[in-house]
Amino acid sequence: MRILLFGAISAAIFAGNVGAANAQAAPREVIGADTIDLRSGQTRTFTFDQPVSRFSLSAEGIAEIRPETDRTFTVRALGAGQVLMTAYAQDGHVVHRSYISVADAGRLVRVYGFDMKMTKDYVGFYCTDVGCGRADPDIGPKPYSTAISGTQGKGDGNSITTTREDR
Repeated sequence: MRILLFGAISAAIFAGNVGAANAQAAPREVIGADTIDLRSGQTRTFTFDQPVSRFSLSAEGIAEIRPETDRTFTVRALGAGQVLMTAYAQDGHVVHRSYISVADAGRLVRVYGFDMKMTKDYVGFYCTDVGCGRADPDIGPKPYSTAISGTQGKGDGNSITTTREDR
């Protein structure tokens, strides 16, 4: 009888330890299948192969999702950071997961020393960690034509002279 009682107590203790071990298992990380890279203020539109009824984002203030149809959606970048976007079907199963990575729009870098025939004494570029991109919006682009030097519409009052510049 004592052996049977000891066996029952041992089995109960062992079963309790196994249950506790299962309850303390480490959580699995939910990861995205791909990354959508955006700059702050940029919008991009995407489509799915199947209908999506709901989106969720893991953090606020980084991106905004606007469904256009049940298969098309637009992502608008709000601020720098990274967020996990999950798209759900009508029955609740996950259709797709993506990271949305929003880069800072950049900082204005001024380059002085150009011979400019304008009121500004510098050329500005917006630069980020990965390089410099668009030029200062205060300075308009120079006109550029693919035509080699020549004149069109000669003598009709609408003549256009073009020159080719290598940049």
